[in-house]
Amino acid sequence: MTAARTGTRALAALAVAATLAATLGTAAAGAVAAQEAAPSLEVELAAISPVVSPKAPLDYRVAVRNRSQGPVRDLEVSAGLGEPVDTRSELATLLATPGGAPVSQPLEQFSPAAAEVGGASTRLLERRRVALPPGLGDGRAGVVLPLTVRVRGNGAAGQVAASLTTFVVDLPVPASQPLRAALLVPMREPTHRNPAGDFVDDKLAGLLSPTGSLGAIADELARSGAPTATIVVDGMLVEDATAMVGGWRLREKGKRTTVPPGDPRSGHADRFLQSLKAAAANHPPAAFAYGNADIPALVRVGGGGRAQEAVRVGRDRIENGLGTPPDESPAWPVDGAIDGAVLRALEQTGGDVVVLDGRHLPGPETAVTQNATVDLGGGPDPQRALVGDAALSAALADPRAASDPAEWAQRILAETAVAWLERPNSSDPRGVLLAPPQGWRPTPGFFRSLARGLGNAPWLRLQPAATLAADVPQGPAEGERRLATVTAADLAAGLPANYLNRVGQTRSELDSFRRAVGNDIQPTGGGNYDRDLLIAESSDWRPAAARARGRGFIAAVRNGIRTVYRRIQVGTTPVTLTSRRGTIPVTITNDSEERVTVVLRLTSPKVDLPATSDPFVLEPGRRTTQLLLVGTRATGTFPIQVDVLTPDGEVKIAGGEIRLTSTAFNRVALALTGGAAGVLLLWWRFGRRRRAGTER
Repeated sequence: MTAARTGTRALAALAVAATLAATLGTAAAGAVAAQEAAPSLEVELAAISPVVSPKAPLDYRVAVRNRSQGPVRDLEVSAGLGEPVDTRSELATLLATPGGAPVSQPLEQFSPAAAEVGGASTRLLERRRVALPPGLGDGRAGVVLPLTVRVRGNGAAGQVAASLTTFVVDLPVPASQPLRAALLVPMREPTHRNPAGDFVDDKLAGLLSPTGSLGAIADELARSGAPTATIVVDGMLVEDATAMVGGWRLREKGKRTTVPPGDPRSGHADRFLQSLKAAAANHPPAAFAYGNADIPALVRVGGGGRAQEAVRVGRDRIENGLGTPPDESPAWPVDGAIDGAVLRALEQTGGDVVVLDGRHLPGPETAVTQNATVDLGGGPDPQRALVGDAALSAALADPRAASDPAEWAQRILAETAVAWLERPNSSDPRGVLLAPPQGWRPTPGFFRSLARGLGNAPWLRLQPAATLAADVPQGPAEGERRLATVTAADLAAGLPANYLNRVGQTRSELDSFRRAVGNDIQPTGGGNYDRDLLIAESSDWRPAAARARGRGFIAAVRNGIRTVYRRIQVGTTPVTLTSRRGTIPVTITNDSEERVTVVLRLTSPKVDLPATSDPFVLEPGRRTTQLLLVGTRATGTFPIQVDVLTPDGEVKIAGGEIRLTSTAFNRVALALTGGAAGVLLLWWRFGRRRRAGTER
């Protein structure tokens, strides 16, 4: 029996082992198959000349990346051209086609000097200069051609190959009337500070570093000969970067540490600011509303005043921080419920050029690229909109720009060339706007390739956005373009009305607080009340998940005010009044550290009281007694409610109740009592005389 059981168990164990081995074998085979299925070789564009001509050959360079573990040897490279791309729709189709365009015109084939790329490594091949065949652009102002570069090699599993497709712009003669273009470069970031002014992380330092997106943009635009770009700067970013230059406080995981000025992160912020100042000096920037305030929602809730204040503060912070006053003409509000009221509010700030998404000003269906400019009113000098080109703006934010920066920058240049070639050298000015998302974070390599490519493209004339709006008319299609109706989705995108109303109520409370304690009052632990409320209006808090941070800035202001108010108390000592009119003492204790100017309001159903007292000062750490004239209408004990108010009477600081006891007789009651006493006296004397006469 035991031997049988033992044999059964052995067989079962063998079965399990066999099953496990089969499973592992299958998994290993699957892993190998997956590895073999993945491309082991990739070709990346390292550089390419933005334009070719009879005097300027094609200049390009590629890199080969080997993702397999073993080396790839015997590399061979071939390059060839495809058929011309005549329209933007053809370009879009080509970009969406796997494998790119077929080669119709071979250019060259060569074996690179370094014909081997090691396992899991990348090799940059030598630079190539190739003269294009003559006649490609005959009879045309220019031509855009697909360029396919193919690499073959031998790996451990046999031959491997990879290719890329980019574009060549061939201009036989220089452009006499280039396509005007403006590139918007947003420089903003949600705040990384809390209401106390402490940084909650050091991620901003990474963005400002030379290898970070914002730092690389600033460095590129600060260099000598940098192309014209419209930098749109958020004053809040300038403030945060400035705060990092000196010693700054970092609060992480409940601990607060001080980062000294000599820390590399402080150095990154300093370099960023110096580069941004140089870039702004070369090309005056435009300004976001401070914190990229939710302008459409603010206008809808509070009218233009609140939105205009955010715009004004944003401009002031840029001028103070960079030393260059911003160009007030361009306005780039966050997208949302854009209507006539929003446009009027921006126009009143000097914003006569408003950058808008194309869906707000739908254009006609046409095969020709429409100009970026749209007239928003009549008259000789109307407010104008600049509408970003949909395809180009989307391409700026495409994820492929990060993985293939040079290739993707050339793709954008090619599309601008196709747009120019629709009506080359047109006598009527034409222009496009490249408007990335406001939170654009291009990689340093992509932005460098893009900016230099746009600046060197002879078919383009880069201009500031305001200049583009002034020089280029609406068109070329005729007809009025009306502002689209605001949708429910537009309204829902903005900050909720109840949230913004709370910000407005807190700002009113802050105004009253300052009338009581002075305009220079700020939080004792650091921070700034005005900054907190401006940040609370930022469009960064639109997502419900992020709005708690916005509420935190509101709460910081309210708590700061209440910290002072709750240390002010009304004395409740009972008071006795022995006459119908007289003065009573009201004592207020101020245990705060602030001098507070207040007024008193007294109310009672049976006591005649003044409406409010004259303003007086509560000194810190002291009791202050005011004598107030009151009158009583009856004897007894009556409650008097004492409210301590801000000087404008809008906010109640503290309150308490005083018990007033009146011992004074009412005049009518005194007369009646005296009369009754006189009658009793006469009656007594008369009655006594009668008794005396009877006794005789």
